[in-house]
Amino acid sequence: GAAGLDIKGTEVLGLVKTEDEALEVIVALVQMYREQARYLERIYKWAKRIGTAEIKRQILDDAERRRALFDRFVFSQKFAQVDPWSERVSGKDKH
Repeated sequence: GAAGLDIKGTEVLGLVKTEDEALEVIVALVQMYREQARYLERIYKWAKRIGTAEIKRQILDDAERRRALFDRFVFSQKFAQVDPWSERVSGKDKH
């Protein structure tokens, strides 16, 4: 099946009340992973290495830290997202 790769199923990190809260938690988790994981380390291996309790402590239990992680991710995407199709549509590469 998986060509010898490890497979990990979904794990519940916590519960939130709104879609906006869910988005903030997910984005904070992605940014925390970006900042703390080792090069080429898969997210589930990183989570296992540092522990679910540590992730919950940094993201679910610390709203200020969660918001800071969220803000850093949003800031990074201002520079990391380039849409080549929008450039073509706007006429940058007219033929």
